[in-house]
Amino acid sequence: MLSKRLRAEICRELDRLELLLTQIKAVEAERDALMSRESTSAPARAAALLKIRGIGPEFATILYSEGLFGHFDNRRQVAA
Repeated sequence: MLSKRLRAEICRELDRLELLLTQIKAVEAERDALMSRESTSAPARAAALLKIRGIGPEFATILYSEGLFGHFDNRRQVAA
């Protein structure tokens, strides 16, 4: 049997874990919506990133939206 205090602490930790999992699901849903919206404008680029082995949807989203397919006017913008 666990003490009352320890049981309450475990319950609080489980509540935090459930909240975190809910927040992760929300962020992943936003990411998937962003990728599907951007994929309609350039399906070949986004699909190509997702087909590369070792690149998951999160990293592919970042690469697609911020790195590889952005518009840069000069080298300083690329470095930033």
